[in-house]
Amino acid sequence: MTNEDLLKIDCTTTIVIRNTRTNKVYKDEIEKDADIADPNTETTTEHIAQDLTVHVSPKGLNILQKVMNQKNDKNN
Repeated sequence: MTNEDLLKIDCTTTIVIRNTRTNKVYKDEIEKDADIADPNTETTTEHIAQDLTVHVSPKGLNILQKVMNQKNDKNN
């Protein structure tokens, strides 16, 4: 498979970094790292979760659906 074979769909991603014990949401990696490094908190890397949301436009979804249908037609 070459790069020309890959389907490119514009999308928006949102990453939320949070502490699973305190439910604190960090504004960025720097704030998360500072909390882990802070000796006054119990926060460790095991307490951190990153939630990723991908938003695909309706146009992008339509393109993806067409490609999937073409692949299904080839397999039948």
